Parts: sequence; structure tokens; C-alpha cells
Amino acid sequence: MKKHFLLWPLLALAAPAAAQHVEIQGRAGVGLSRFGGADAQATSFVNAFDTPDTGYTNSPYGSHWGAGVALGIRAERVGAHHGLLAFDLGYEWLQSRTNITELSVVTNIFGSPTYRNSFGADGSTALQTHNLTAFLGLGHRLAAGKLNVDVLAGPEVAYVFGFREKGSGTYAGTASWSTDLDHRAQNRADARLRADATVWYQRLGFNASYSHGFLNYQGSLLGGSREVYARVLRLGLVYRLR
Repeated sequence: MKKHFLLWPLLALAAPAAAQHVEIQGRAGVGLSRFGGADAQATSFVNAFDTPDTGYTNSPYGSHWGAGVALGIRAERVGAHHGLLAFDLGYEWLQSRTNITELSVVTNIFGSPTYRNSFGADGSTALQTHNLTAFLGLGHRLAAGKLNVDVLAGPEVAYVFGFREKGSGTYAGTASWSTDLDHRAQNRADARLRADATVWYQRLGFNASYSHGFLNYQGSLLGGSREVYARVLRLGLVYRLR
């Protein structure tokens, strides 16, 4: 009889633990990126020297969305009452976009700038970056018929590197311009807040997340703006590996 009295409390303690499990998930999709803040630019102009393919965009921190790639793997602990604790590691190749409305060409004679010609221009510049991300999310799993919905929120840290400016277009009617500059800005770590939702059908899910950055990307970049912050939207598929 004493053994039975001891057994029931142990079973009561073991039941919640048995209901908990850890899922491993892989995700892939589109990463959409732009810059927000008071000085993010919808339009800008290109400064060129002697020829239109030797210049740079005055402010490449564009407020228009550009499309890239987002990949990741996630460990998610599902609790007894459908509470969630997730840790997500990701890699993203992102690009924001700025529309170009003017090309300014500075002509050098004997090594010194002497005069500037300005032309109406079109086209766009993309500021491309590589991002390594780590996201820690808390949330809940909701049931909706045959579907489950995971809702998460929490802090994210991104290491941003490999800045590259790449743009092209036309000016003065039919002439072409282009920019292609590596290492346009310094590597940096960006602290963000992230909201994340996944709709599951069995092992397959559709994921959407949004990250709101707090690091001002403007440093000592010539011609750059003063307050620009990363905004990232991800849309893609998730597969539950186990």
C-alpha cells in the first residue's frame, strides 16, 4: 500500500514532463529588407568622377523593400500547456533599394575637380548585406482545426557584414551609369526585436517574421544620412525535421 501512495505523486510529476518535447525545424524563404528612420532615403543621386561607372550613391540606405534570401534552423521546446521556447539561428542575404533621380559628374583636370555636370537619371541602387542572426522567442501554440499556429516574440541579434553597393540605370536619355562598390560600410552587430508566426499543417508550415532594428547604421560613410535602422520581413516555408 505504501508503494502505491509513493507511486501516484511520482506519476503526477512525470505527466507534465512527458507532455513536453523539443522540435527541430528548418526554414527557407524570401528576406525583404529596407531601412527606416528619419533619414532613410526613397530617392538619392549618384556622384561620379570623370566617367559614370566610377562613382557612388550619395545615400544607399534605401527605404524601398528589396528581395533577398533567408535560411535558418530552429530548436523549439513545446511545453505541457503549449507554451513555446525557441532558439533560431539564421543566415540572410538582404538588399534594400533606393531610386536614383540624378547623376552628378565631377570632371578632374590636372588632378583637381574643376566643374560638375548634373543630369536627370533613372534606375536604382541596392545596398546588399550578409547577416548572421540569433533569435530567442517566447510564445504559444494555438490550435485551429487541422492547423496549428505558433506565435513567438523576443530579442534578436544580427551580425551584419559584407556590405556592397550595386546599382545601374540611365541618364541624359540613353547613356548608362552603374556603381559596384565592395565594403561600403563597416561590419556591425544589430540588436532587434522580432515577431514570428508559423502556420502548421502536419510537418509543413508557412512562416512570417518581422525584425525591427535599433542600431543606427550611419557611421563615417561619405554623404550618408544620420539615422537609418534595419527593417526585415521574412516569408517562407518551414519543415519539422522531428
